[in-house]
Amino acid sequence: MAQLARVSLREWWTLSRQLCVLAILAMLSGGMGVGGLPQAGTAQAARLEGQRFDDTVVLADRTLRLNGLGLRGVAWLKAFVAGLYLAAPSRDAGQVLAMPGPKRLRLKLMLEVSSKEFSKAFSKGVRKNEPDNVQAQLASRMAVFIATVDAMGTIRKGDAIDLDYVPGKGMQMKWNNKVLGPVIEGEDFYRAILKIFIGERPVDKRMKEGLLSGGSTP
Repeated sequence: MAQLARVSLREWWTLSRQLCVLAILAMLSGGMGVGGLPQAGTAQAARLEGQRFDDTVVLADRTLRLNGLGLRGVAWLKAFVAGLYLAAPSRDAGQVLAMPGPKRLRLKLMLEVSSKEFSKAFSKGVRKNEPDNVQAQLASRMAVFIATVDAMGTIRKGDAIDLDYVPGKGMQMKWNNKVLGPVIEGEDFYRAILKIFIGERPVDKRMKEGLLSGGSTP
């Protein structure tokens, strides 16, 4: 009986992990999701689902302010909270995408996920938001980015991923404040990444609304 219980528990654990992986894929690749806005009040303005985001960050000698927060989740699983930092507040996606100056997109993971599944979600997001000719222009740089993400291995709960854009240089990825991979040149590349979150076909419309709250509270 004890052996049967151990086997049953092992099978239950395996099934649970498989279901979690399927749910994660749905969340990252455009399945059901939940978006959110920062909570009201100054003390809670940079918190969502227990994830704390600084009100401001300094990037390329510029002070960027938190424009909004959004949750990516499905059912009882919560994948990550995203925070968008800009030099000036905005509620308009087109304005954000065209806005000059540095930008930061920060993701705080709320569960464990394979980096290869993460990279697949980025690839799918770019395909959904960019026409074929733009995808062709981005292809070689996208390959570098995907290779950088794939090399991460396992991304764990509590990890923070920063996608920083610095004018004249490009996008630099950081994992728990550690620089990963080379700088990927081109404002067009960073714009393509941002479109996954705030473009016309975002991975989650409610998360897009949260990121574009303009730094205000509901």
